[in-house]
Amino acid sequence: MKERNKALQFVINNGVYIVLVLMFIYFSVSCEGFFTAQNLANIPMQIAFVVIIATGMTLVIITGGIDISVGCIVALNAVIFSLLLENYHMAIPLAIVLSLLLGSVTGLISGYSIVKFNVPPFIATLAMMTIARGAARYISGNTKIFINGTAIEKYTHFVTGGNIGGIPYLVIFMLIVVVIFGVILKKTRFGRYVLADGGNEEATKLSGIDVGKVKILVYVINASLAGLVGILMAFKFTNGNPEFGVMWELDAIAAVVVGGASLLGGKGDIFKTFLGALLIGVLDNGLLIKGLSSEMIYMIKGVIILGAVIVDQIKGH
Repeated sequence: MKERNKALQFVINNGVYIVLVLMFIYFSVSCEGFFTAQNLANIPMQIAFVVIIATGMTLVIITGGIDISVGCIVALNAVIFSLLLENYHMAIPLAIVLSLLLGSVTGLISGYSIVKFNVPPFIATLAMMTIARGAARYISGNTKIFINGTAIEKYTHFVTGGNIGGIPYLVIFMLIVVVIFGVILKKTRFGRYVLADGGNEEATKLSGIDVGKVKILVYVINASLAGLVGILMAFKFTNGNPEFGVMWELDAIAAVVVGGASLLGGKGDIFKTFLGALLIGVLDNGLLIKGLSSEMIYMIKGVIILGAVIVDQIKGH
């Protein structure tokens, strides 16, 4: 009995690794074209934006919160950034800074509402989701804002085709984001505060930590990373599209919970979130090669999220 319990615990604790390996083997055997150098190289590029968003989402979920506004913040920032370049002819570095500030403000509003007015995180970010998407559509006239000029070409090259030693710049940038925030979470005082806040908020307060400031900063970081992705999307497609980021919050949340973070808070690992995003990316890629529709893929993702949450509940008991 003890051996069986140990085996079950091993499977539960290492589920993301086991499922990733099994899924990789399954698609390699069953999908012609999956196990090719070109296709395998495409997967990290395909998940890069989701990984960056999921990095911030990990911090939010560790505090026991949720943020469903990130996809809409991607769209709003892409629209604002494109507008600053195309209509106001602003220098690209300044437009990047102002757009990132916008992203941080959306997170500040959500975080402040949650901390100061006790608005549930789901409701606060639902409101921000509708505000951001509506603002993106209103500002853009519900159409794409195209970016012209040669100054943007080197930035577009960074996102779409540039590489160092065969590794795309975008993948390197994604890994840098993961490493930086992974180290912050594991090795810094702020990271310990985030984990403590989600684990036991009252005890954290009694120890003298300002949990309100921690939560607000977490939502600011999360929204800023979503805003950064909006800028990268504008670079990639040379336009700001108010429909960018639709349902991306689903992919980000899926990556976090599949990576083992608890929706009850207090537990999470950004490096495992990366593996969760990789698992979702392999799933997307393999199912598309098999010819499944996007609607069916979303249904499967929903089942995966539910399964991951059930596993988390089992582990909690």
